[in-house]
Amino acid sequence: MHILITGANGFLAREIIRRLNVAGHHIIACVHSSLLPNTPHAQVIKTDFTQSIHTQYWIPLLDKVDVVINCVGVFQTIQESTMWKIHYEAPKALFKACEEKGIKKIIHISALGIDKVDVPYATSKLAIEKYLQTLNVDSTIIRPGLVYGQGSYGGTSLFRGLCGLPFVIPLPGKALQLQQPIHIDDLTHIVEISLDNQGKQLLCAVGQEKITVKNTLIKLRNWLGFKKARAISIPQIFINIGAKLGNFIPNSPLSETGVKMMAVDNIATDEEMNNLENNIHFKPRGFSDGLDNMVSNVQDRWHARLYFLRPLLRLSIAFLWIYSGIISIFPSLHSGLNLLSQSDIPTYAQVFVLYTLSIMDILLGLATLFNFRLLTVGTVQSFLIIAYTVAITFMMPEYWLQPFTPIAKNIPLLVATFIMMALESER
Repeated sequence: MHILITGANGFLAREIIRRLNVAGHHIIACVHSSLLPNTPHAQVIKTDFTQSIHTQYWIPLLDKVDVVINCVGVFQTIQESTMWKIHYEAPKALFKACEEKGIKKIIHISALGIDKVDVPYATSKLAIEKYLQTLNVDSTIIRPGLVYGQGSYGGTSLFRGLCGLPFVIPLPGKALQLQQPIHIDDLTHIVEISLDNQGKQLLCAVGQEKITVKNTLIKLRNWLGFKKARAISIPQIFINIGAKLGNFIPNSPLSETGVKMMAVDNIATDEEMNNLENNIHFKPRGFSDGLDNMVSNVQDRWHARLYFLRPLLRLSIAFLWIYSGIISIFPSLHSGLNLLSQSDIPTYAQVFVLYTLSIMDILLGLATLFNFRLLTVGTVQSFLIIAYTVAITFMMPEYWLQPFTPIAKNIPLLVATFIMMALESER
């Protein structure tokens, strides 16, 4: 079959591509950025899902396509309108184009629990489900529970991060909400089986085991090979405050969407589980069985340990650049001019240089804070750190001998910037 997959750079989509490639299908991968290199057999089409909201865009891409699998989605975005474009308007245009072109089948990857929570992530996904069911096209809507596997992304990465903290496992409240995690291999198997299913299906893709969030975290920590830790309950008020702040920080590990979705049981009913098994003819493994058949490695442990340190590193570097710019202009303006007076910079240009460098520091700090083109910003920061250090070394070498060695601190700052850039990509 010729299969078009949207959101093909995502954790789930890449696993689907891997399985379907092995099965001999031809893959057309629509991605926002270049596909990562371990999917060499896919035909890649760069697609901006905030702009591809018209049927005419998709019509030419569907030539010779048999099946469309929609995996595109974002869990958090600062602008609600962006969420609706990605989850509703772009897929709506794609699905309408499928109907016009007579596409054999649409498989839409949704999320379990979207009918229980009133947040833009859930309401936009629920809206596109309802639209798809009105079209004259065979379709399967798959609502996965918490997806886990050898890799991780999204909610599973957050869980691993919580498990990777030293000494304690923070719990959101009492963490007694139930989950039904599903292994990534079982989920991709469901997708593969759904290629040939006729008619319309709504499948809640869950594993056999119902397990509390608390026990999920305890089992994950044990699987990662960390020492036992004490589970402590975090009062809901602190979680809510952190979630509100996280709404305004790109790629924040905490957001109101995640908190609200985690606040309710995220499980399938007996009827939904029977419907799943009747359509796929196998039982997805339970969470405990799934972990028993996976081996954690050092990369898993690094990821867990670095999960919360990664945003803290970025925020601390942002703070340093912003604070450096502000302190140089306001309380320390006189000191800054005294420093520049020891250089070869002409007196008439010293105020201009001081303000220019200070404003540049603040802008670089703000760009880092809001995760704006972090690789480019980090490169500029690295160049400036090296330039500052070299200039001071040649023009004012005595600063290497000052108490607390302020210039020497540029060396670990440069390394920290390199690490921030290396950890920039989530995929």
